[in-house]
Amino acid sequence: MHTNPAAPTRSERSALTSAAAVLGMGLIVATLAGCSVIEPYMPEQQKHYDSYGDAPSKANSEDVAWFMPSWVPDDAKDVDVRLDTSDPGYVIAFTSKDGVDTAACTAVDGTKGGPAMTAGFLPDELPATGLRTCGDGRITAEIDGRWYGWTPKQPIESDGNDTLRSS
Repeated sequence: MHTNPAAPTRSERSALTSAAAVLGMGLIVATLAGCSVIEPYMPEQQKHYDSYGDAPSKANSEDVAWFMPSWVPDDAKDVDVRLDTSDPGYVIAFTSKDGVDTAACTAVDGTKGGPAMTAGFLPDELPATGLRTCGDGRITAEIDGRWYGWTPKQPIESDGNDTLRSS
């Protein structure tokens, strides 16, 4: 009987089969869990919510990264959010009949270098004037009847990050 020195031994084949089975079971569990096991390790994420009520709030979110900023009105609809949990970057867009209560916001001089991250739902051109911040270090503006908020490349003073908590 001729043996091939490059061929795996019976015990090596058994170890490989066991490792493949464990990996496969892990993938099945992640799939059944809705990928929530994998999601926290993906720094850039994007989500859509039909309404404010569908989105997590600080009170009901179990995720350290996903909940609506306090300045987003309760009647917000068609909410798109993109964020990066490893680098500063947050973009939100929504429609609202009531709009943002800008009385609680302050004016921002200039664009501060534009958004720190991109999102396909941002308009091609963002305004350079009439921008505001609502206390969370993000710029807020209404553009063609839709509200937008974004973390700018150049930081602006904030009262804290109310859309990413530390644990």
